[in-house]
Amino acid sequence: MRRFRKGDKFRPPTAAESAANADALEGFRRRSPVPQDLAPVGQDIVVKTPEAGIDARVGTTISSAVCTRSIEVDGASSTKTLVDTDEELVVYNLETASVPGEIYVHTGMAATGTRYVKRGSTGWEWGKLDGALAASGTATMSVWRDDPLADTTDNITVSAPPLLLSGSLASGSWVWAQLHSNGLWYVMGGEC
Repeated sequence: MRRFRKGDKFRPPTAAESAANADALEGFRRRSPVPQDLAPVGQDIVVKTPEAGIDARVGTTISSAVCTRSIEVDGASSTKTLVDTDEELVVYNLETASVPGEIYVHTGMAATGTRYVKRGSTGWEWGKLDGALAASGTATMSVWRDDPLADTTDNITVSAPPLLLSGSLASGSWVWAQLHSNGLWYVMGGEC
């Protein structure tokens, strides 16, 4: 801003000077733009993961993927249907287990603006045991998906179901596993 002294001639400011002055005076009211795809902190959003899924966290390195936002639409007789939108969101996976592809997951937002997969929201996987699963033990499970079912070549480590007190499930058994909030996959059902 220019100051005038007695005897100075007034010269109107140029357009550039006026704009700079206005920016300086009103800058306190301006905020950096907030991306439209950021929901308020903590708000849950359901997304569909991409075909490749989201890789697991390795140490302090977290992976992300571009996911499709989904919305709930009321259906008949107290049901809801998930409908994919055109909106794409970058979602990070903080877990040490990868998030499978083409599944619906709940996401939350950290105060930093990072959207992440919420613990325990990645649902379940269907597959075959690659080795015997003894009580209180773990085994590798081949993940099977699609219609007709086919081996995805993805493998996860599964823990024995809490109700398996003795014996084991044989290698090659069909099982379904659920991701628990502690980040471990547990076999919840299998061949009878």
